[in-house]
Amino acid sequence: MTDWFTADTHFGHPTPATARGFDATTEHDAVLVENLARRLLPGDRLFVLGDISSGMPDEEDRALRLLAQVRDATGARLHLVAGNHDAVHPMHARSLAGHSRFLRTFDTVGSAMTVKIEGQRAVVNHFPYDGDHTSPDRHVQWRPRDCGQPIIHGHTHSTDKLSYSAAGTLQLCVSLDAWEMRPARKDDLAALVRQ
Repeated sequence: MTDWFTADTHFGHPTPATARGFDATTEHDAVLVENLARRLLPGDRLFVLGDISSGMPDEEDRALRLLAQVRDATGARLHLVAGNHDAVHPMHARSLAGHSRFLRTFDTVGSAMTVKIEGQRAVVNHFPYDGDHTSPDRHVQWRPRDCGQPIIHGHTHSTDKLSYSAAGTLQLCVSLDAWEMRPARKDDLAALVRQ
C-alpha cells in the first residue's frame, strides 16, 4: 500500500488548465486521469488536498465522476481534505448539504488531518501556514496555526515542492503544478523532509 498526495486538480477549470499548458480542459482532465490511474494500485490511498474543480456545480459533479472512475479503475481509496473551491469546505454556508454527494466518491471528507512522516507528525491541509498565489494571503481564518510541525498542502499552485513559513516551518506543496501533473508519494515527501 502506498500513500499518495495531490492538490488543485481543478477538473474542468480553464484558468489552471491554460496555466499548465493545455488548450482545453478536456485535454487537461484526460492527462490528469491517466497520470493518476497509471500510478495508483489496489489498496493505495490518494489524499486529495482540495480544489477538485472551480466549485461550479457542473464542474464539481464532473470532477467527482472522473475521480470515481480513477477509484474504480485502480482499486485505490480516495480521501478529500477540502479546499476553498470545494462545496464541502466548512467556509461555505451549505457545506454539510453536499457531504453525501462527495462521499459517493471519497472514503472520507474533512478539512484537515495529520500523518506521520519521518517519525514526526505533519499537518495536512489545503492551505499552507503562509503563502498564496495572490497577495495578500487569503482565507487566513481557515489556515492551521503554525506550531512548528511540517505541513503538507496545496492551494498555492506553486511549482516549488517546498517552502518555509514565516516562522521557519517546512511546508510541502503537493499541488499538481509542483509535481508535473502527478501525485506525490509519501516516500517522496519523506525524502524532502530528510533534506
